Amino acid sequence: MAAHNGDLPKDLPATWPFRAAGTLLIAALAWYCLGFAIEDLGNTLKGHMQVFWILLAVGGALVIAGAAYNIQLERRRKRNV
Repeated sequence: MAAHNGDLPKDLPATWPFRAAGTLLIAALAWYCLGFAIEDLGNTLKGHMQVFWILLAVGGALVIAGAAYNIQLERRRKRNV
């Protein structure tokens, strides 16, 4: 069994940036909804929209970086085949 020995191919696409971006998107949406829920109670959540936009921007950056890395990896894989 290849998985048992850790002999997996080293040139598989990276998925962690996209999973991290998805997690940040969920956190951003939860923060967005939490801010308006607290506002409905008559209080304000400091940094409500700033944190929301920062989480979205970091998630977008992870998607772009992951795509660039996977494109580079695919080009290297095609060159070595």
